[in-house]
Amino acid sequence: MYLTDEQRKRLAQRASEAGTSEAAVIRDILDDALGIDEDNTDEALAAIDAAFGVCKDYPDWPEWLQEVRAGLQVRVRDLDDE
Repeated sequence: MYLTDEQRKRLAQRASEAGTSEAAVIRDILDDALGIDEDNTDEALAAIDAAFGVCKDYPDWPEWLQEVRAGLQVRVRDLDDE
């Protein structure tokens, strides 16, 4: 996206004042201009309800991390052997 110097300046200022990123400011401006209402709590709650329990059989963080690190060690060893 190409912006004028003045647009960049004002975008940076608005982001700084809002304590957010320039990308978030751009998304908000586009949502307003396009009439997109992101504040749909019912849809968000429905998505949360649908996702609840999906990962119940997944390993806990320490287990998962140990598995990932073990896999990386094997891959590094394989690369060293090549």
